[in-house]
Amino acid sequence: MKFYVSLLLTTLISLPGFASPFTNLDTLKSNLGFQKFYQVKNPGRRLKVAVLDKGFLGYEKEIGVSLPASTRYVPGPLAAPDDVKTEHGLRMAQILTSFMTDDMRADQWAPDLTLYNVFGFTNFKAAIDDIIARKVDLVLYSEVWQYGGNNDGTGFINAEVSRATRAGAIWVNAAGNFGLTTYNSGIQTIQDDWVKLPDQNNALAIRCNDNTNHVCYLRAVLAWNDFKNDSNLGTNKDLDFVLTDDVLSVVQTAGLKQSTDINENRPGYSKYPREIIEAQLKPGLYFLRVKDRSHNFTKNDSLRISIEADNIIMPSHTANETVLNPADNPTVITVGASDFPMSSVSLALNKPDVFAPSRLQLADGTTPYGSSNAAAIVAAGVGILKSQEPKLNRQQVLMKIQGVGYWNQMGLSLNLLEFFPTGRGCFIDIAFPNPPAYLQDAFAKGGVLVATTVGNRIMVPFDPIQMTSGLRRNLLNDMIVALPQGGYAVYPRHGVIPQGAAEIFQRPVEAGLCRVNPNAPAKSFQLP
Repeated sequence: MKFYVSLLLTTLISLPGFASPFTNLDTLKSNLGFQKFYQVKNPGRRLKVAVLDKGFLGYEKEIGVSLPASTRYVPGPLAAPDDVKTEHGLRMAQILTSFMTDDMRADQWAPDLTLYNVFGFTNFKAAIDDIIARKVDLVLYSEVWQYGGNNDGTGFINAEVSRATRAGAIWVNAAGNFGLTTYNSGIQTIQDDWVKLPDQNNALAIRCNDNTNHVCYLRAVLAWNDFKNDSNLGTNKDLDFVLTDDVLSVVQTAGLKQSTDINENRPGYSKYPREIIEAQLKPGLYFLRVKDRSHNFTKNDSLRISIEADNIIMPSHTANETVLNPADNPTVITVGASDFPMSSVSLALNKPDVFAPSRLQLADGTTPYGSSNAAAIVAAGVGILKSQEPKLNRQQVLMKIQGVGYWNQMGLSLNLLEFFPTGRGCFIDIAFPNPPAYLQDAFAKGGVLVATTVGNRIMVPFDPIQMTSGLRRNLLNDMIVALPQGGYAVYPRHGVIPQGAAEIFQRPVEAGLCRVNPNAPAKSFQLP
């Protein structure tokens, strides 16, 4: 297949510094430890860097301004639809460039940057082919797919990504922002072929909250775990997807007939185990329902429903398993946003590999945030490391960045937390069989009550700022506190918290739980 490439400019010019659109770069660079990278006398070799995205609206005007002058754009073999116009990819490329470059040496740090439009699988695969052929060093992909994988690192999207990582590319992927709008379950068929779901009427409830536009855009995807590593192979397992209003009147259905025909292209048929509903909703309560059409599912089968959260909430969401592909690929560096509650996590896969802050300040006062930004920031740090030590592999990169600033999978150092475990280098956990309501959310998300040198605390496997809504730390070691009246608050490390409140902290770098046997009994604890 011919791969169409549009070369925009091919000669790198020396610039005193790139005109970054972000106004809080210095603070973030300092917090993340970027300054020490710039202090290296030899900036290393110039990296080949690829940014993959569905759209780069406005990139032409930014060449030589906020992007390197040698930047090239690859539209791919298939043109994206006219109505798909987004600057998301441009922002990711600007973040990457802004963080990789230093004002005094912008031309030395600037990567050999290629922007790939990967709208659709054909363009995605073509981009992978070109990345391998050009021996690209670093790939940034700040997107996830709502279908194409089986929630375990397999499937045809992951198969393509693994081709690139096997060829030597370090792939940095956003975790995705489906942390509160994903539901996972087995496939249990009940009366009238409906699949059992958690809310009334054997459905999954969703709510469109009122907003300034008085409308919610819904993109709901139902997928089940029968994606093959070869995109040409189909499935004979068939589910249908139904959207209803609050009185169960059908609003929209998605009922493709799944097929194993390798040449399947008939209207109403699909090779892939997925159904998609897209609709404009008025504020109110709605239900998603699933119907079993093929009756050949087993206890090993599972489904996932994910929705883009455009003022939409999913009360019965699954808390701890929300990473979509290819962020679930074990060969990529998956990045979550430490300051955004929607950022996806998977306790089973131990993903993300890294958490990083994501809030960036634009000149117009807006502050975009999410795992996309966090991935771009981390990719810049990875790029600088790779330019200085080109032979670093994924695991070596992760070892290098642990402990740099606060872009870690683990939490802060114990020295910053200012308390320590009571066990020998580990935290002794305490059974808490009847926690009060205001603590149940933390325990449901994998929290464990542990003894520390300043009293009992709740330890979680992720940054607890994700559990809050719109809260931000002023200092790196500010406490996240669950309040007796409900909700969360941020307190300074030496602040006095309300009686009955509990600090929630992320597992620190140096210490985990003491118990090797998870079935061993823990000391019991009850509130006084």
